[in-house]
Amino acid sequence: MSEQHPRGNIGTPEAVAHGHGRVFQADGDQHITEHHHHYGGDSTGQPFPQQPPEARAAGPDSIRVPLAAPKPVVVRNRDEAKAKLVSAVTTRDGARIHVLHGMGGCGKTTLARFVFDETVSGRAVEGFWVSSASRSALRAGMLSVAAERGATTAELDAVHRGLRPAADLVWAYLDRPGTPWILVMDNADDPTFLDGGWLRSSRHGTVLVTTRQAQSPVWADAELHHIGLLPPQDAALVLSDLAPATGSDKDALELAQAVGRLPLALTLVGSQLSDQLLEAVTMADFRRRLAQQPSVQIDNGSVPWDSDMRRTLGSTWQLSLDALAERGLPDAGTLMRVFSCFAPDPLPISLIRPGELEAAGLGRLQPPLSSSRLAVCLRGLIGQALVLVEDYPGQGGEPPTRIVQLHALVLDTVFGGIPARMRAPLLVAAASLFLRARPEEVPTPAGDRMRNMMTPHAVQLLRNAEAEGGEQVIAAALASARQLRDDLMIRGEELSAHPLAQRVVEVAQQHAPADDPDLLEDQHQLARTLVWTDEHDAAISLHREVLTRRERILGADSPDTLRSAHELFFGLYFLGDWPAAERTIRRAAEGRERVLGKGHPDTLHSRGLLAEVLCRMGDEEENVRISEEICEVSERVLGAEHPITISSTLTRAFVLDEVGRPADAEGPARRALEACRRVHGEQHWLAMASANRLAMVLRGLGQCEEAQQLAEEVLGVRQTLLGDEHHHTLLIRIELVRIAHAAGRAEEAVELGRTTLEACRRALGEDHQETIDCLAALRAAEDAAR
Repeated sequence: MSEQHPRGNIGTPEAVAHGHGRVFQADGDQHITEHHHHYGGDSTGQPFPQQPPEARAAGPDSIRVPLAAPKPVVVRNRDEAKAKLVSAVTTRDGARIHVLHGMGGCGKTTLARFVFDETVSGRAVEGFWVSSASRSALRAGMLSVAAERGATTAELDAVHRGLRPAADLVWAYLDRPGTPWILVMDNADDPTFLDGGWLRSSRHGTVLVTTRQAQSPVWADAELHHIGLLPPQDAALVLSDLAPATGSDKDALELAQAVGRLPLALTLVGSQLSDQLLEAVTMADFRRRLAQQPSVQIDNGSVPWDSDMRRTLGSTWQLSLDALAERGLPDAGTLMRVFSCFAPDPLPISLIRPGELEAAGLGRLQPPLSSSRLAVCLRGLIGQALVLVEDYPGQGGEPPTRIVQLHALVLDTVFGGIPARMRAPLLVAAASLFLRARPEEVPTPAGDRMRNMMTPHAVQLLRNAEAEGGEQVIAAALASARQLRDDLMIRGEELSAHPLAQRVVEVAQQHAPADDPDLLEDQHQLARTLVWTDEHDAAISLHREVLTRRERILGADSPDTLRSAHELFFGLYFLGDWPAAERTIRRAAEGRERVLGKGHPDTLHSRGLLAEVLCRMGDEEENVRISEEICEVSERVLGAEHPITISSTLTRAFVLDEVGRPADAEGPARRALEACRRVHGEQHWLAMASANRLAMVLRGLGQCEEAQQLAEEVLGVRQTLLGDEHHHTLLIRIELVRIAHAAGRAEEAVELGRTTLEACRRALGEDHQETIDCLAALRAAEDAAR
């Protein structure tokens, strides 16, 4: 393999990969070319290409250089590890055995080769490179090391005849004084191959091992170095080095993130971008192609005649699973396949609780996965760096959540390799596990956090189910997604539920008639989430469509029809179309009172919203009467801390404040906020609405300091959860303008008012009521400033 023929000729990068090389470099004008060489067969179950018997008998072609590794260059990132390892070899200080461990494709061999060439090139250090991918390759390579160090033909013959221990002979020569040495034992993915004395420390040299196995008793005397993914900027530079003319720095960063910052993937992608024969593909083009079969797209960058399985995503991680199967853990592959049904986001480990696997049907798969084998299989996957198990921090004193973290390309590769006959039962089992892993109904911060963590996995499960097809698979995935969506909606997590609600509708529409009750409910829930994404026109349109179909199918007074009328109100209200909002919520309130009764929570909720919109329309008499009545009924029928009672109390504070009675509004506003924080938590949307209203009441009472504090708390939460220009964020920003004005800080109010008015015009439009209110607050502040 030559360095003289670059793969591409697009521009002049700072670092270029030559031949079939790979670049994982930082700054400057040097480069590293990565190569691997493997001997004979491998014990992982998928043999490497075999050499003819005469070649195998002769042993490795060389142990003096990494075979296929020309001149190395600076490795991207890894600066601390490089400096430490080079120093260890050249000064012989510290540990004498160093183990580089990490998942397949993370660049362990690249780093080892850099250290090897950096230390051996000046001839002050003697270098040996031995493949440890199989017992036979390790033995042949180490005996070659002994021969290079002076072992005689008679000594080597005694080893071959079984008269002398092979490892003892090798280390007898390595332990002799003389030129210091470095011994790289590459691809020691099965540490048991090193048992029997092959791995030893010596004061005369340094051993550098590359492996996927982080945990092994063989590493007892070694210093371990975890080699992980590249940082975003360094990963982007790999692509820019290989194909600088195919995209900007921003394009490179986005593509590097899309392939998971894995050096092997970056190299394969960069190779394709730098060597284009039939079409001009940019980094942005390639990122869009990754939406379909990313691993297959990336593997197109491998060289057709390169038979090294470690150089393609499609097989590099299969080697790890095969190795586990060889060690008696074939069911670890089943567990990995279960994981591959989900998304590359933190996955709560409760998804695979012992005792649930059999009920989900995993014992009927091949190989079967049982609860009794779960822990050992998970340890095997961790050992091969295929998964990472860690604690996701809790909040507010809550305990952490144990999660499994997986790489997107590993999941895609493993899922793509599942045999067709096994995919449907596996997806059904995964959906069953998902349903069983849902937190208990009792609301807790930890449970809510877990539901949010499960959302991307429900979305991915739906994608996989739809791609697979089959009525049973799609029904199972929809059932799990709908249940999680409903859990989120009940807890006021509409924003978190939105992507899931959208995906459910997309799948359900393909498999159910337009008037199917489940599909109508899916569309109803999606429209509810659209209100929270500020897509009010889309929400109104979808709610009206569902309302029309429900009226036709179920009747005007069906509870589901009245729910549609109730939810339609929000889109109309937030658009400022108060007459239309009043008509639809009055219909819902009166219909619910007829059908459900005056004290039903749904009736009370609709009547409270009616009071609010009437207040906006200036009907003081009816809105005050309704607000007083719903407070009394809800507290008597439902109790003081029922969510509807809290909402009714907040409505009472809203109405009293809007009609100019802030002193009367303060008590209900404080009670609503305190109760909401106890029942829903500090950051629940209703807690934010209560704090917003109390801040407005306090401003009216001249208590601007407390009002400012509350408003800033609300602003911080809403900016984090909703963004700076969401409708609800803009409401509290307008209130902060009013508070600054009321507190006598006119110039501050003017500055805030101008930036907020610009945001209102961008987000809501010139004629929206909130834009009009913001303009009025700004003009009042400007008058005061003059």
